Amino acid sequence: MNITILTAGSQGDIQPYLALAVGLKNTGYQVKFVANVNFAGFIAGYDLDFYPIQVDSFKFAQTPQGRAWLESDTLLKLIWNTPRVVRPVVHQIFNDVLNACQEADALIYNSFTLPFVHYIGKSLDIPCIPTSTDPLPTRAHPAIPINIKWSGSKTFNILSHILVHQFAWQVFLPIVRKSFKGKVNISMLNPYRQILASQTPVLCAYSSSVLPRPVDLPDQVMITGYWFLESDRIWQPDPELITFINLKQRPIYIGFGSMGNSDKKDSTVEMVLEALAETKQRAVLGAGWSEMGAGQKLPGNIFLLKSIPHRWLFPQMSVVVHHAGPGTTAEALSGGVPSVTVPHFASQYFYADRLAEAGVSPAPIARRHLSTKQLAEAISIALTDQTMRAKADSLGAQIRAEDGIENAVSAIRTFLG
Repeated sequence: MNITILTAGSQGDIQPYLALAVGLKNTGYQVKFVANVNFAGFIAGYDLDFYPIQVDSFKFAQTPQGRAWLESDTLLKLIWNTPRVVRPVVHQIFNDVLNACQEADALIYNSFTLPFVHYIGKSLDIPCIPTSTDPLPTRAHPAIPINIKWSGSKTFNILSHILVHQFAWQVFLPIVRKSFKGKVNISMLNPYRQILASQTPVLCAYSSSVLPRPVDLPDQVMITGYWFLESDRIWQPDPELITFINLKQRPIYIGFGSMGNSDKKDSTVEMVLEALAETKQRAVLGAGWSEMGAGQKLPGNIFLLKSIPHRWLFPQMSVVVHHAGPGTTAEALSGGVPSVTVPHFASQYFYADRLAEAGVSPAPIARRHLSTKQLAEAISIALTDQTMRAKADSLGAQIRAEDGIENAVSAIRTFLG
């Protein structure tokens, strides 16, 4: 059976789906993997059939419009910036995804990022399995991309989910209706309700030990556990990095992945260096998409990395300082060490709050409020709070004991027959 897996975004968005693709391939399925073109080299290491979406998400994030979108730290900014940034690439994304699905026997897709795949499945009359790396609509909490603190109103919570999903759907609706006119009945409403009515399984790639299952979540929604990607067969760590890690006490990791404005990278590095000096710590610095630290003369207590598997690195750190993206958050939790979170955008505020509530990180520091003093204080707490360190170790062990890929593959096999 030929399965096409479809997703888009940054590496944190892509990597869990790549892990699922590898799991399905190892089970005997023929798998085509569809993602942004800039991940072609990364995916090549896993010997998969790759079909590129001809949108470079790295270059996209470096444009002034992309930077403004990724710095949308309020709901109004997010509503204003999203259509302006996404609409110019909607046609390219839709057409590439549609072409990639033509020879598939089944589709597996990110239901929030690419909601229109539901209708592609209908048009091709093939099974279509929606998935998510984030919690689905519930009355238990507000929609996570909008940075609204926990609400006690169940009505407000579910309405916020409906509005966010509908807002995402409106971006794609015009081209979907034009493409499928006369072939498939396209609803004005987001397809999520249609999916639930069809009793199709919906797979959620996170751990219920971190985000407990809400009582109102439909039975067909399966929380599988995180989808972790193992390093490709030829990857080996830099011997100099191994020496650096083992030199003295374990270093901390500081990196913000695809987040961060490259125009502000020097000031960010300055804050990092000052916080490290105050706390007397060494650090592995992840340059990320903003190329933080690149081209600068860094002191000997810093080891600069462009990219490395977090699954290998994080368990060897004493603290992980990160942006609380869902992918990085999963890896940090699995590593079993405390986090310091610096959310930049959308759902990152939700995940940062969840880590603090779980007792495995200090209170989050929003990127717009980041300072040397706050960063140093948070690092000190994460290093010295033994209760926090014990909770992080215990939660990491629970997550590592789960097999999200096996659970997802088993559910897919059952559904596809």
